[in-house]
Amino acid sequence: MNVINDKYYEGYEGEGEIQFIRYLADGNRFILRIWDGFFDKIMSSIDPEPDGWTGLAYFYHVEEPWWEKPWEIPDKEVVLKQFEKIDTSNFDDTTKDLLNELCVLLLHAQKCNEVVMIADE
Repeated sequence: MNVINDKYYEGYEGEGEIQFIRYLADGNRFILRIWDGFFDKIMSSIDPEPDGWTGLAYFYHVEEPWWEKPWEIPDKEVVLKQFEKIDTSNFDDTTKDLLNELCVLLLHAQKCNEVVMIADE
């Protein structure tokens, strides 16, 4: 069974969509549907590390076309740390809420040793 949260895609139907897909331990999937404008705002707020891009930002900025197929987020802990360091002072409330929801999703998946995939739909 799929549990779908499309709160961050409502009103943007037909435009670019990113999905975070968490494969739950019980065999179900939790799918977070996001308008790609929100996702781009979040990703453009991540700065590279001294040695270059890491985590999800590496794939977003370097591996083009990264969106061609769903792929597993390789290190949820690194991505979570990247998200937690983002300065949200220029974010609207919806983008702040989304970033928080992404952090919760990754934290729970990490604690439960669950796979998280990302897809561009």
